[in-house]
Amino acid sequence: MQHWFVYYKVEASAVRGLEPRLRRMQQEAVAESGARPRLMRRTDGDGNAATLLEVYDEISSADAFKAALEAAVARADLPPPLLAQRRTERFEEI
Repeated sequence: MQHWFVYYKVEASAVRGLEPRLRRMQQEAVAESGARPRLMRRTDGDGNAATLLEVYDEISSADAFKAALEAAVARADLPPPLLAQRRTERFEEI
């Protein structure tokens, strides 16, 4: 099983408005995969910017999940600066 971590920075004032879209996007991405989504905010930021972290646990098929996540992100109508900053890291338990 893989665990994916997707992170990016946004203006701190934008978090509240983005949260519903991000949660909807996550639910769409995991609908068929069975993965478990979480949404987090970094706690030691500078106050002006917030680092957000999407966590996806229990991914059994990386290729299928990647396609589902990309489709959900495309439908989410997220701001271009946020999209440009998204970074994904994948881990598995050893």
